[in-house]
Amino acid sequence: MSKNYLLAPFFLALIVIGLGLSGIGSVVPEMSKQFGVSSAVMGRVFLFHGLGYFISIMVAGFLGDIIQKSLLLRLGLLISAFGFAGISFFTNFTPVILSFMAMGIGLGFLDCMVNPILTEIFTKNPGTILNVVHAFYGLGSLSAPRLYAFLSQRQYNWQNFYSIVTVITVVVFILFLLPFLPKSQGKMGFRNILKIFRYRAFWFMGAITMFYSGGVTVLNGWIVSYFKEKGLSVPVGAVYLSFFWLGLMVGRFVLSWMADRIGHLRMIQLNTIGGIIFVILTISLPISAILTPTFLFFTGFMLSTIMPTTLAYAVVNYPETASTASGWVLTNNGIATLFFPWFGGILASYTSFQTTLLLVPVLLVTMLAFQWLLAGEIKRTQKSPVKSTVSG
Repeated sequence: MSKNYLLAPFFLALIVIGLGLSGIGSVVPEMSKQFGVSSAVMGRVFLFHGLGYFISIMVAGFLGDIIQKSLLLRLGLLISAFGFAGISFFTNFTPVILSFMAMGIGLGFLDCMVNPILTEIFTKNPGTILNVVHAFYGLGSLSAPRLYAFLSQRQYNWQNFYSIVTVITVVVFILFLLPFLPKSQGKMGFRNILKIFRYRAFWFMGAITMFYSGGVTVLNGWIVSYFKEKGLSVPVGAVYLSFFWLGLMVGRFVLSWMADRIGHLRMIQLNTIGGIIFVILTISLPISAILTPTFLFFTGFMLSTIMPTTLAYAVVNYPETASTASGWVLTNNGIATLFFPWFGGILASYTSFQTTLLLVPVLLVTMLAFQWLLAGEIKRTQKSPVKSTVSG
């Protein structure tokens, strides 16, 4: 009997992650106005959310190889629901910020556990499976700015957006209470888990994820504010942003079948080069109702496979510590989410949002450099009898 029906709950889980993360960039301008704070202060939203995500990813990665992964996944959904509810309910800046931190903690547990659980259920073509499932992260991220624009145009505020996300998260949590997840329990000792940090390839994969996530979170977090700076309304800017997530979703569907065929590393190298080209076109040319959304679409399309394909590479090459491998890759995602959008807000307060967006191609070029380093490490390792890896 086909196990494909088991993908459906994971599709919904990735939609929740996409709604939660992408929604931040859309609501920041209205939050700033409501609370009367500068872009530098609003950067604390990204800082606290990123801190929560970073902490939970670090903890979840190790715990997933020691206790049941399914328990951690459900815990992540529950904490996320409480975080979303707090954001939608509180009216003072401090408890709202703390609720964003809770949201980050919950989404971190959820994000970290989805990948190793999927590779336990679907052992064939992990790159294809992870790309398809992560396409629904793109769907959630695409839906977030459009849902916000829909609510805004009907005089609902930004907190109503998170009320809807809360309800969706509770429904997904209830669905994951059904007994369909594998009940395997990790048996790796802590010292054995730490041994994988001896491999330089592991560190290079972390750096690739960090600079990728840095570029994407800066783009997602501040491009709507950049459009507002240039004279566009926030709802229109949010719709433009949604084209980036549409491209990311379409790219993961269209390109997923290639990941396991042409090689994981070769795939992300080609996609990175394309992403750099299109993001430069997006921020360097005048804003156009046709070209700007088109360039954002192709930026998302080209960058679409990098995160799930890097995750697939990590869990395939380190199957004995899959949760730690997934957690390490996503920990660097957490570092990026914690630091780069926050720094972008400070930079914008002293310069402009266009200057902040110039960070995006810089971060992507840095990521490409680490991909080349990883390629060199793979060639070196393949010649060594100590550790063999899957060809990039």
